[in-house]
Amino acid sequence: MDRLSASARSMIVSDLDHTMDPSAVTVHPSGVEKTLHERIHEMKGWYGDKQGKKLRVWVDRVLSTQIGSSTWLVNFNKWEQQGDVRCCCPAGGKLENYLK
Repeated sequence: MDRLSASARSMIVSDLDHTMDPSAVTVHPSGVEKTLHERIHEMKGWYGDKQGKKLRVWVDRVLSTQIGSSTWLVNFNKWEQQGDVRCCCPAGGKLENYLK
């Protein structure tokens, strides 16, 4: 996979930032809450932190429950493996379809 230029990365982060609901909040498994915008801006610093290392990320045990006409609660286990080290944490989110 080719690396994106700095300007392309900046455009992607900007697009993400402008398409997200400003009131959206994420909760880390540790209980720390941050706005989705804060999390998106944190991603800028993550780019390249695994450069030169093989990293696998996958999810399993995905469970989605419809909790409204266009709203779902999704829970899953997120796995990461780097070398022989494998770790898992529970994750989830609320998804809403705003398209009418």
